[in-house]
Amino acid sequence: MFVPCQESLYYMSRPADLSVYRGKKGSFLTGNPEEDAVLRSFILPPEPDPDEFYTRVNSMASEAYRFFALASAVSIGMFDHLTVPVTSETVAQHYPGSDQIPELLEVLCSCGFVKKTGDRYVNTPGATAFLGRDSPYSQDEYIKKLMIRTHELWLRLPDIIGTGPVSYDKKEFFLTMVLPSMAANALTGRLQTVVREIMELPGLPEAPRMLDLGGGHGLYAIALARLNPDMRCTVFDLPEVIGAARSSIAQYGARQQVTTWAGDFFRDDFGRGYDIILSSSTPCGKRPEMLPRICDALNPGGYFVNVQGGDGEREKDCIRDLEGRMWRFSDEPEWRRRGGAPRPFVTGRYVEALTQAGMELIRTVKIPDPFRTDDGVTMLIGQKPNSPAGQSGYPINMSVHEFFRPPWERKFSVPVDSR
Repeated sequence: MFVPCQESLYYMSRPADLSVYRGKKGSFLTGNPEEDAVLRSFILPPEPDPDEFYTRVNSMASEAYRFFALASAVSIGMFDHLTVPVTSETVAQHYPGSDQIPELLEVLCSCGFVKKTGDRYVNTPGATAFLGRDSPYSQDEYIKKLMIRTHELWLRLPDIIGTGPVSYDKKEFFLTMVLPSMAANALTGRLQTVVREIMELPGLPEAPRMLDLGGGHGLYAIALARLNPDMRCTVFDLPEVIGAARSSIAQYGARQQVTTWAGDFFRDDFGRGYDIILSSSTPCGKRPEMLPRICDALNPGGYFVNVQGGDGEREKDCIRDLEGRMWRFSDEPEWRRRGGAPRPFVTGRYVEALTQAGMELIRTVKIPDPFRTDDGVTMLIGQKPNSPAGQSGYPINMSVHEFFRPPWERKFSVPVDSR
């Protein structure tokens, strides 16, 4: 056996003296700056720490790979086979010819959506609720949207930088990328809160009429109709997106109670005689000039329920900002900014306009929205009085300045519920 001498051990362990190679002299240097830079790169390591570089890049790549694995598992319906503990061999029987199932299951465990006990795998409660195809809370459409954005935008970013934003047909964009995902997101808490609040409104007739103004996917109208067999609902939205509501109506079997009406609420008539008008995340919801038309469309005693974001403290998101630069609608001559800083909803101007339009502010309610935790979603409930202004028990003549005073200083009390 070879045993190195002590001198050899010292030589092997001592740190390399690189100062001689960093100087201008050296037997390997040629005097040509470009050539010498190449030669130095062969003998000198980089001065920045490569460990930090690889740690950061590999962590970013691993998170991306985990998401791709998750999206693939959702796409092939894997979570439907993990509702009870099973072995990887049992799962693999659903995918004949595949050699990747055991490793994919391990990746899903590392994501926190699958739990392994012994040799058996089972969904976590969150995976069953949000990733199973048969779950009423399935986020399958949301995962699909993220994958579409990945393939059509992020993986094409070099081309986009060179040739300009991706162009989307507006109808296709809303029907395939936006509204199905919005419907899935709403079912994780926001829709249920709004529906419960509406069902508890006092004084509604036995067979109320409801208008979902800019209703998009139509789930709010569908939910209210299914929970109240005597209610009749109309979903009003643009011709290019009303097809999403029609698909939802068919999916939930609500054709007898829910109808659709195609139009532009900024220009077109949307009817009258409603007991409830709902506006949720729509452009008209923050436009004070829409309030007189909405009030006119309500029956006396009817309610306007307006659910909008924008009252939160949204932090700047460079990822969201960059993605917004990657696409535009095909009917737009050039790119225009969307999103950006949130536009506040419950402002003094809006509350004043609500009163001037002839409605009484009943209350505002903070709405939990797990999908948009930084957007500050608020529900404002207004009512068209049964009696002339000033003769009801509600503070219809309360000024906006009075409304924004602390409750103990107000002449009138308007409850603000944080449920």
